Amino acid sequence: MLRGRSQRNENLQGDECILQQISALRRENRFLKVGLIFCLVLSALPYLTGFQPETISAKRVVTERIEFVSDGEKVASIVVHPKKTGLVIEDRNANDLLFLGKELFGGMVGVYNKDGRLVASMTAEPLGGSVVLCNKDERLVASMAASVWGGLVRVNNNDERGVASMTAEPLGGFVRVNNNDGKLVWSAP
Repeated sequence: MLRGRSQRNENLQGDECILQQISALRRENRFLKVGLIFCLVLSALPYLTGFQPETISAKRVVTERIEFVSDGEKVASIVVHPKKTGLVIEDRNANDLLFLGKELFGGMVGVYNKDGRLVASMTAEPLGGSVVLCNKDERLVASMAASVWGGLVRVNNNDERGVASMTAEPLGGFVRVNNNDGKLVWSAP
C-alpha cells in the first residue's frame, strides 16, 4: 500500500512537472511572438516613416527608365532608345536632350534642342568620324568629317546649300566659296 501511494505521488509530481514545463513553454512562446512582432515593426519603421537610404550599392541594376526627381517633380529621365541602340536623356516633358548610342560602325552622341530636334551630333567610325551641326529646324548648318583618306569642313546657308568648304585629300586639297545660290565664287587651287 505504501508502495502504491509513493507511486501515485511520483505520478502526481511528474504530472505537475509536465504542467509546469508546458506553462513555461507557453510563456516563452508568447515572449517570442511579441519579440517577433516588435522586430518586424522595428525593421519596417524606416520605410513607414519615409526614410530613404542615401546610397544603394548593387552589382547590377536592370531597368528601362531612370527618373531624376527634385521636390517630388520629375526633372529628367534616362531611357532606352526606341530602336534599342543606346540611351536617351529626356527633359521633364519627355523631350530628347541627349542621345548616347551605337551607329552602324561606331558610337554616336546627339544633342537636341528644347523642341527635341537634333542640333549637333558626333559620330565615331572605324576609320574616322564626323561632327554635324544643324539649325533649330534640323537643317544642316556645318559639318566636319575626317578619315584616313582626308577630311572635309563645310558651312551651309539656311537652304542647306554649301557656301564654304575646305577639303583635304592625300594628294592635296582645295577651298571653295559659293554664293547664296550655291554657285562657285572663288576656289583655291
